[in-house]
Order: sequence, then structure tokens, then C-alpha cells
Amino acid sequence: LALLFFVFLLLSLIVIDLLMLSLRLIVLSKLSLTHPDLLKLSLMLTELLKLSLILTELLKLSLILTELLKLSLILTELLKLSLIDTELLKLSLILTELLKLSLIATELVKLSLMLTELLKLSLMLTELLTLSLMLTEMLTFSLLAPDLLNL
Repeated sequence: LALLFFVFLLLSLIVIDLLMLSLRLIVLSKLSLTHPDLLKLSLMLTELLKLSLILTELLKLSLILTELLKLSLILTELLKLSLIDTELLKLSLILTELLKLSLIATELVKLSLMLTELLKLSLMLTELLTLSLMLTEMLTFSLLAPDLLNL
């Protein structure tokens, strides 16, 4: 970019010099009517003026090129942002998967709580069965007790 600016400045200086030469050409063309050598110089200056016009066009092209380079830099930044956006989308997908796993873990915790409740009920049932066995033993003993008393 600095190089383009330098070239732009050089071309501007050349154009200024050529414009000054064209002014001299006008003066010389008036004098050339009287001197043939001046006519040759006038023709040479005319050619220089043509070159000046070409350099002016080159200068315009240089400005266009500078603008294109600026646009290219903007495009590069946009591409970088696009890459960042792509990475953010990937992270979003990973986060979605983690949320799904979290939901599964929540369901597993619920199932674990249900299992805990079932285990508590199982312990209660075991206690009831123990009491039932004790009651059966007591009934058996009460049925045998009168027979033992008769002996």
C-alpha cells in the first residue's frame, strides 16, 4: 500500500511536469511559426503531452487498484469473521450435544431416585415378612402351649 502511494506521488509529479511542458508547448507553438527548429520541438512536446495523458490514465488506474486492494483487505477480514462464525457454530453443536447428555443424566438421576424408593419399599416388605414370621411362630407356640400345659 505504501508502494502504491509512492508510485502515485511519482506519477503526480510527472503529470505536473508534463502539464508545465504543455504550457511551454503552447508558447513554443506560437514561436514555431517563425522557426522550423521550434516546430520540431513543438512536435516533441506534443508527443510528451500525449505521454502525459497516458500517465494520467495510469494514475487513475493506480487509484482504482488502490481501492481494489482496500476491498481485498475488507474481504480478507470478512473471511476471518466467517471462519470465526464457523467455529462458533461448531461450539454450538458441541454445546447442544452436552445439553442432550445432561438431559440423559437427569433422567438417570430420576431413575436412581425411583430405585431408591423401591429399595425402601423392599426393606419395609422385608420387615413385614419378618414380623409375619414372628407372628406365625407366636401362633404356633400358642397352639402348642395348651398341649404342653396338659402334660
